[in-house]
Amino acid sequence: MSEHKKAINADEAWKIQEQYEGKPHGWVQWKGTDVCMDIHCKCGHHSHIDADFAYHVKCPKCGTVYMCNGHIEFIELEQQPENCVIVPELDEE
Repeated sequence: MSEHKKAINADEAWKIQEQYEGKPHGWVQWKGTDVCMDIHCKCGHHSHIDADFAYHVKCPKCGTVYMCNGHIEFIELEQQPENCVIVPELDEE
């Protein structure tokens, strides 16, 4: 059973989005840059977009509009991959 959230508008969606407080996570800082994204709608339709300013997405089949939550899940790995591991700068205290 899949759970999805529903809000009246983007402001309300912002308030109810998963915050991942106390959990490992990342935050995508949407700055109007392009995105390549697979879309999976509640109606079962799957789409793909390559677009700029993808703050919101509308399903071409049923018309449902979604806000793109900036949080992404982090899954801890026991073994580090050989490639594509990004290490951010350590902030000075």
